[in-house]
Parts: sequence; structure tokens; C-alpha cells
Amino acid sequence: MTKKILSLVLALIMVTACIAGCTGDEAVKNENKVIIGSTTDLSGDFRFPGWGGSSAGASDQDVNGLTVGYSTMETNQGGAYVWNNTAVKSHTESEDADGNLVITIEINEGLKFSDGTDVKAVNYLAYILAFSSPVVKSAEHPGMAGQAMVGFEAFTGYQGDVDYAKVKADAKAAAKKAAQEAATAEKPFDEATWDAAWEAKYVEPAKEFSGVRLLGDYKFSLTISAAKGYYPYYFASTYGAVSPYPMNFIFGDGVEIKDDGKGAYLTGNWYEKDGDTYKKGAHVAAARYDVSTYAFSGPYVIKEWDQATKQCTLEINPNFAGNFEGQKPSIKTIVYTKIVQETQLDQFKTGQVDILSGITGGADTQAALAAVDESNGKFAEVHYQRAGYGKLQFECDFGPTMFQSVRQAVAYVLNTAEFASAFTGGYGTVIYGPYSPDFDMWKAVGDKISLIDYSFSVENAKKALVDGGWIYNSKGEAFVEGQSGVDAVRYKKLTAEEAAVLDGVNKNYTSVENTDGVEYKTVKVGEDYYMPLVINWFGTTNNDVTDMLAARLVGTDNVKALGMVVRSSVGDFDKLLGEIYRMPSYGYGGTPTYGMFNLATGWNSAIYDYAFNWSLDPAYFDYSSNKLYDEYDKAYPYYDAEGNHTKKSYADAVAASGDKLGMDYLSMAMVYDATTADEYNQWWQAYIERWNELMPDVPLYSNYYYDVYNAKIENFKTSPFWSPVDALLYCTIANVAE
Repeated sequence: MTKKILSLVLALIMVTACIAGCTGDEAVKNENKVIIGSTTDLSGDFRFPGWGGSSAGASDQDVNGLTVGYSTMETNQGGAYVWNNTAVKSHTESEDADGNLVITIEINEGLKFSDGTDVKAVNYLAYILAFSSPVVKSAEHPGMAGQAMVGFEAFTGYQGDVDYAKVKADAKAAAKKAAQEAATAEKPFDEATWDAAWEAKYVEPAKEFSGVRLLGDYKFSLTISAAKGYYPYYFASTYGAVSPYPMNFIFGDGVEIKDDGKGAYLTGNWYEKDGDTYKKGAHVAAARYDVSTYAFSGPYVIKEWDQATKQCTLEINPNFAGNFEGQKPSIKTIVYTKIVQETQLDQFKTGQVDILSGITGGADTQAALAAVDESNGKFAEVHYQRAGYGKLQFECDFGPTMFQSVRQAVAYVLNTAEFASAFTGGYGTVIYGPYSPDFDMWKAVGDKISLIDYSFSVENAKKALVDGGWIYNSKGEAFVEGQSGVDAVRYKKLTAEEAAVLDGVNKNYTSVENTDGVEYKTVKVGEDYYMPLVINWFGTTNNDVTDMLAARLVGTDNVKALGMVVRSSVGDFDKLLGEIYRMPSYGYGGTPTYGMFNLATGWNSAIYDYAFNWSLDPAYFDYSSNKLYDEYDKAYPYYDAEGNHTKKSYADAVAASGDKLGMDYLSMAMVYDATTADEYNQWWQAYIERWNELMPDVPLYSNYYYDVYNAKIENFKTSPFWSPVDALLYCTIANVAE
């Protein structure tokens, strides 16, 4: 009897132990594979996503990031550019006699493309040379790859063995005809003056790219132009961030890169034409979408691309030597597939995808986190605050929104804390400036930066308006609250300068969408113009932000209490861009109408550069989406009347300006005067503080992004600047099958 009981007990112990902890052959093994789901279409444009434009698809860029490697510089987990010691043996930076920056790079020997061929210096120069030439322009690429480098203008004008006297004559004739057609009675065409100016600017074409040097099999240099303003520059080192490409991929057959001492150039049939068409343009355009013929340099190669299902399968590149930290991939296969947003969580829970990234918003986030909580450890999540924000953006050169007091009043009367919570479902926060808490700059100065807290306050909004001169009615008399008709709103008496902006647009400022029968417009009382506090706002259709803002700004008691009216128009995003950038091709009618828009902004790296965005020079008008001209810059400009600038330390500039440094000065000095991180951070802090005072945008929310993933993926860590495809290089699969 005792032996029987003992046998049963021992058997039970063995069964229990196996149930609890067996990890032998009986346990389920995981395939060494990860499936990433994306709601963004894959297009097959993996080699050069976007083709030099700004419309590259996010999924295409992810695949490109997995297949391109050995860049001389790469971005780290914090979004900062760092030198890639796996690829780069040494690098130096020096100034030449003309004040240009010379970046000399020697790469390590032994690097291989996926097909086993060597990576050499010519592979790093291939893209710069090809994509600075007229050949790629014939394939509808901008062809501006080397624009920051000395000699670009001469090289980009070179067309091979042609009659350059005729090239010059034709170019001059075309330019003259355009100038003559653009002439007006006020600005007539003066042939002699125009001719001298054109001749002075003309650059003779040259086959050598003088600022791009091939110095050996594994050594090259790039000379960054001071004359064109690319140096000195705080981020100038990043002009040395170049990636290698196989020669046959870029050029096809019959082309080599040579350097006889004057600069790198292209030999062979690169410039060969068929009539007026460059033959190699067709090669470049076709190679762009070829994912099988040519080798890759990154951690993965494309094994299969299915255009019909929008699915791309990648496998490890065994020749990849590692990223900037020497990290090599462990996961054998990555599948990038298109999913439908409405059903993505079901696909995740049923194992059709292993990673869903960028989940945001209350309902979607809650559902994703519930799936993780209910999975008994099968799923996990990582989250981070977005490096960016949704916003109300103001036009600051006309209408009520040209005044700081109005922009501040909107910031106060719109309860952004409540809005952020409602829009993000509690998975977001409020910021009061153009920054990310993940920036190194914020981490350095965040505990001492001084920002205005625009927490909800009707009284503070009203005070801003009164202090800003919004104290009149339509008759030029004192504003009285609670009136009706056109006197329900405040008016401001404009100075002669304010009335005259943009050829007098403020004199004719008029409200839109007058569905209540009241039309507000600037009135003239005596010799003075009085502008109504009515903001014409344009929002995009089928947009929850637009709808939520309308419920909080249009006709609400809080806004009425200020003596303010917000008039809402809606349309598509192209129309919005047309109004912001005043582009007739996008629907702009020729007269600025809208002073406020809702959209979003963000950063994909820690390079923070807003130089020229706040310039008082009309030549840089298109750089600015806000069109804010800071009065401080008028009193103490970055450039003097002769167009020169004398560098000063931050402390000296503060003293010289009377502690009134404007947005243009701060944004320019940040990147053109700073030489150390501490100096840059000083300028950056002052820039954020001044921005916060002027409020060219009202940040509405900075939402949190959640990446949910199958817990079989170990060491999965993402950030605003470190995507899932970056993270996967460091990941392994638990209990992987052999």
C-alpha cells in the first residue's frame, strides 16, 4: 500500500514538473520571423522613396531603412547623427583657404554588399555625382544631391561632349525672354543691366565636381560651400552623411568614377543621348523599382515583393557588418504587409501580424492595451510621446491673427488640456512650444526654461486683448460687452503701417461664412481703419480635430465673452496648403483670407533648424508657413543694412539688443553662430521662450504612440526617433526553432 502511494506521488510530481516547466522538444518553437503590419500602402518605391520629393510613403521608407546600410553617419536612438564606426575608419573636418568645410572620410576595408562585392569610396560618391547631373533630371528627379558642395553649379551644368558656347547662348536667350516677359512699366527691362548681371552669375560647366574628391580606393572628401551659406553651420557635419550604392545600380554598364586632381567625374557613356534624351535616364528610372537585380548594403535584402498583396518579404543580409554600434540582425525574416486599420487588432490577436506600431487615440489605444492585458503575457507594449503636436496655426502677416494679443487670447480661451484629453482619450498631453521632451536640448535646459502657461482662462484672454488695443467698437468708440450685430465684437485701430500690409489687405478684411446674416469687416472712421476681432479659420473635412475645434470655438459662450467671433470654412488638405503657402495651383484665389488653420507638425530626427523661417527678407517668404515678422528683429536684425553679420556670444547679443532678440535672430544664431552643444542649447532655449511669447501656433495635443507586439520578440524598444524597423536590428526571437 505504501509503495503504491509513493509511486502515485512520484508520478504526480513528474507530471506537474513537466506541465510547469518543460522546455524540451515538447515546447512550441517560434519561427525566426516577424510580420509587421502597416496601414500605409507599400508602393514598391523602396530604393529611393519619394524620388527626391517630400511625398515618400512611410512604409516604403521603412523597407528602404532595412535595406540600406553603411552610411558614414546614422541617427541613434535619440535622433542625433553619429559617425558610423563600422563603416568609417577615420574622418577629419578642416577649413580650406576660402573658408569652406572639408570633410575627409576614410572607410574601412572589408565591407561587402549583399552579393559579396567590395564597398569602396566610389560607391559613396556614386549617388552624389549621378544625382547632381542633368541625366537624373531627365528622369524627373530634382538632381540636387550635391547642392551644398563647392562646384555643384558647374558640375550640374555639364552635359557631356557638347558645344558649350551654344549651351550658354541658348540659356541666356531663354532667360532674357523670361525677363522681358516679366517686365512691367514700373520695372522695365534694361538690357545692358540685365546682360551684365546674367554674365556675372553664369557658371561655366565642368566635367569635374571640384568639391567631391576621390582620394583613393577607400578615401574621399566633400567640400561644403561657405559662399552659398552651407558653412559655417552647426549641423554641417551631417553633409558628410552619405551611403554607398552598387555602381551598376546607379550607372548601369560602362561608367566609372575618376579623379585626376581637379575633382571626381564620370567617364564612359553616362551623358550619352538618343536625340535630346539621356539614355541613362531610362536606366535610373527603371532601377529605382528593381528589387532583385542589384545588391543591397543594409541588414536585410528583399527576397520577394508582391505588388498585388502589397507585401514585402526581407531576409538577413549575411554580409552586413553592422550599424553604427556594430549591431547585426538576428531575426531571419521580416515581412512587411498592408493591413486595414479597422481590423488591424483582430489581425494582431490572431497572429497574422506580430507588430502594430503608432497606435494612438483613446478607443484604439484602449483596445490595444486591453489585448495586451488579456493575453497572459503573449503580447506586450512600448509607448512614447510623439515628437510633434497637433496645432492651430496662424497666419501672422495680416488680419487679427497678425497680432500677438489675438494669438495669445485664442491660446487662453481654448482649453487645450481638456481638448488634449478628449481627443487622445487621456493618452496625450499639452505642450506650450515647438519641442519634444525627448530632445537632448530639452533634457539639458528643460528645468530652467521659462514658458508662459496658457492654461484655460477667459480673464487672461480678455486681458491680452485689452492690452493689445482691442478696445473699440465699429464706430471707433469704447467697446461694450453684450452688444449685438457688428458691435458684438471688439475692434482695433490700425496704425498706417498695419493697415497697409500686403497692399492694404487689412483695409478690406472681411469675415467669411456669414450664415448668421452678420458680415464683419474693417471700417474706416475718419482717417483711421478699425479691424474686427473675427478670425477666418479653415479646417479640413472628415477630420475629428476640425469637428472638435468647431464645437469649442464657433459661437461658444467663452469666445463670445471675449468679443471675438470665429468663422469656419472647410475643404480638402490641398486647399488648406494652397491658402497657407498662397499657391494658385492649389486653389488660392489671390487674396489672403484665412488667418487660422488646423494641422500637425513633428520631427523625425533631433536636427532642429528653423533658419530663414522667420526672415524679414521677402526673398525667404516661402520658407515660413506662419509669416511672422518679429518686431524685435526690425530693431536688432541678424544681418545689417549691408547684408553682413558679426557673430556674438549669446550673452553679448542679449546685451547689444537690450534683451530683445527676435525669432529670426535666434533661429539663425542657433545654427550659424553656435559651435558647441552648450552654445546651441542657449540659443535654443531663448528661441523656444520667444516662440512661446509670440504663439505663432497653439499646440493642441502631443499624443502618445503605442507599439504593441508579440512577446516572442525580445528587446523591442522604440522611441519617437527609433522606429520598429530600427528596433528589430537589436531584437531576438524567444525559443526560436532551429
